[in-house]
Amino acid sequence: MSTARRLALALAWLLAATGIASAQDYPTRPVTFIVPFAAGGGVDAIMRRMTDELQKTLGQPVIIEPRPGANGAIGSAAAARAAPDGYTLLATASSTFSLNPNLMKDPPYDQLKDLVPVATIGRSPWLLIVPKDSPFKSVADIVEFGRANPGKLSFPYWQSSVLVTGETFGRIAGIQLRKVPYKGAVEAMTDVLAGRMPMMFADTIAARPQLAAGTIRVIASTVEKRPSYFADVPTLKESGYDVVTDTMTAVFAPAGTPKPVLDRLNRDFTKIVGTNEEIRGKLREFGLEPTTMTREQFDAFVRSELPRWADMIDKAGLQKN
Repeated sequence: MSTARRLALALAWLLAATGIASAQDYPTRPVTFIVPFAAGGGVDAIMRRMTDELQKTLGQPVIIEPRPGANGAIGSAAAARAAPDGYTLLATASSTFSLNPNLMKDPPYDQLKDLVPVATIGRSPWLLIVPKDSPFKSVADIVEFGRANPGKLSFPYWQSSVLVTGETFGRIAGIQLRKVPYKGAVEAMTDVLAGRMPMMFADTIAARPQLAAGTIRVIASTVEKRPSYFADVPTLKESGYDVVTDTMTAVFAPAGTPKPVLDRLNRDFTKIVGTNEEIRGKLREFGLEPTTMTREQFDAFVRSELPRWADMIDKAGLQKN
């Protein structure tokens, strides 16, 4: 840890201890949310939809700053290194707080030591999609082709949870899938629409407008039970492949952020996500189920997700790199 970082932590703890850093004092200037994925992706779109309400609640401008790269690790590390004062936060998804710690040999941040849970926003499934003109009409079609043509099926990934979902599906289905890295979901969807990628595990935000336009078909979802907004689409599990990998959109702060500030932020997010029907409606349009937790509940959730994903990663045969 750098000297500057240690000094920032010491100052934050001193302010919290003396009562200077109170919820009443915060915030007095713009608040930045680092999104560790590409602009236009799921988390970026969600946070931009919430910006107006956050600005009203916080009484200050809200800045959304995408910092993509390394499956979300670059942006997460930047947030972890920020001053622990509540003015730089991390808006992210499960791949950075549940998967990266299990997939990276030397991650640039320690999830449990460098970041603290603030609030949850919503949960959503991954959707197995194909281009509209694809010959694949079902999961069975994909599996049949994959088994007959080893290595000829590929899928794009831009974050860890997509990678693990695809690898887990391939292992359970007994097919050899080639994984192709992408910068973000937008670029991956572009290649799917152009027919350069035969299939994709897409988030609901990327999939729904394309589905409405008739440019893709949804083959399956990755949750335990069919979501209400895709009630006519089977899950991978009911298709015979036990792949359950939903994703949580949530907010973290640098470790050492004063407790009054964390509590204030949790109350604000809980109010917006839990009671603002306009925001709840927008989240559901995106395919998320609005989800609120106390900070204690969220911390317990993070700690339970780490071993759950570790088990899936191990069964998928993925190695840390």
